[in-house]
Amino acid sequence: MPVPRSNIKTITIQNFKFFSKPEELKLDSNHLLLYGENGSGKSSLYWALYTLLECANKQDENEIKKYFNPDLTNPQKLTNIFLVPGNADWVNSEIKLELQDGTIIKVSFADTAVNTNDDARNANYATEFLNYKMLFRLHNFAHSDNIDLFPYFEREILPYVKFAPVKYWLKKTDGTPDTEKETENAKEIWDFVKKGPPKTGVTVSGKKRYPLRKEVESRTYFNIIYSFWRELNQLLTYINTEANPILRDEFKYLLTFKLDLFTQQGLKLTSLQFHHPQYGIKLELPDFIGQPGVAKAHSFLNEARLSAIGLAIRFAILKKRLQDSKLKMAILDDFMISLDMKNREVALDYILDKIAPNYQLLVLTHDKFLYEMINDKIQKKGQANWTRYQMFESKSNGQVKLFPELIKDEGMVNKADELFRSHYLAPSANMLRHAVEKFCKAYLTKRERLAKDFSALDLVSQIMKAIEKGTAAGMDVNLLQKLREFKERILDPQSHYDIETPQFSDELERAIITMRELSVATGIQL
Repeated sequence: MPVPRSNIKTITIQNFKFFSKPEELKLDSNHLLLYGENGSGKSSLYWALYTLLECANKQDENEIKKYFNPDLTNPQKLTNIFLVPGNADWVNSEIKLELQDGTIIKVSFADTAVNTNDDARNANYATEFLNYKMLFRLHNFAHSDNIDLFPYFEREILPYVKFAPVKYWLKKTDGTPDTEKETENAKEIWDFVKKGPPKTGVTVSGKKRYPLRKEVESRTYFNIIYSFWRELNQLLTYINTEANPILRDEFKYLLTFKLDLFTQQGLKLTSLQFHHPQYGIKLELPDFIGQPGVAKAHSFLNEARLSAIGLAIRFAILKKRLQDSKLKMAILDDFMISLDMKNREVALDYILDKIAPNYQLLVLTHDKFLYEMINDKIQKKGQANWTRYQMFESKSNGQVKLFPELIKDEGMVNKADELFRSHYLAPSANMLRHAVEKFCKAYLTKRERLAKDFSALDLVSQIMKAIEKGTAAGMDVNLLQKLREFKERILDPQSHYDIETPQFSDELERAIITMRELSVATGIQL
């Protein structure tokens, strides 16, 4: 029977990269849309989830502990640089997910059992991590180069794909005899192909040697190579079959691509010499706007088309991901930054319409315009199952310590209020200004926001227009008078020189209340 789906209820991170004290994101099983300004810790959230699920596939607990080791001399640690063991603010490094059904998936220096947690291991296979760097790698070829996507697949695809299971020898680091292991992980199979068979025999001169063709270890190794080649060919055939319709029907590009597996260098295996086979994956264009057999694909594909092919490949692989998993996520970190507006619209519609029903989406961006664009698209589609957060960089009072400030996004006025109550007066005033801009844009027509010479009115002039329009419509005179009183004091950036004074704080609080009342009176969500 299929495993019942269970989305993330809460994410808790402490002492990991930019996160210091325990921070909790409450998703309540919803999708997540998160805006994080540069330096706020947005990418630390991405890498926390990535590290948690990657650890589920690591056999050696030392390979897990190295990320959470409190030893300050450990070069591979991912703990927060401002926290020092023994200090009063020290907390152990930990990443934890609580699912809606109560399942806990966590990892820390003291608790490495995530690699025995079937829910975590399955989630790693079922989850897609996508950021702009992955798409950029498809553009990083000179004209003289042939596009070889095998390194891309080796790093980004194979670790999360299951092939037909194979058995191979696992070399132990403690010197004890090799043991046999079975794996379905495509990357682990490829790593063994690169590593080669163990030296099980001895030459007449007493040197350790690789197995001979007639020996079982050699036959087993060759079978693993053939199996890997066959399975990878089948994966590429699947991608060619599934991704081209996405490219054609969703992105509307009149081209057909093909991924073709080839051997760059064959296997060399003698009793004393070993060189593993080297493969490549060629990107070909059998059809480019009616022109057959384009030799240099990237000579005809601009960045937009290459990005569209990259997304079509990833979307096709998503369809092949492990389906029988309790937790299935698609974690997208600024993946649309390099896309033009056309591809952004297509990718966003595909994600919201085709991926969101089957995966829990975590969409992260540092681009405020993109955040608002995605938010607007979500609202137009009537998708209510979204939780929104915004992240800002904060500093400890009197100390050189940075940490993320997480604010649940329930509208601009609410964000302004939360920032105000956290004593971030300048960000609060700026957020309130954005709310007023949104109000004017929604309440006034496009023509009403223009002067007589058709130039754009400044914000204060737009507010005066809104007051005039509200008065004519019979709006509450007292409310309009409040709006008139704070428009210049709060919304003029030049007046913030005395922002720390009690007077400014009082006026800002009254302005927040006024905007809430205005939202109720007009029905405009602010």
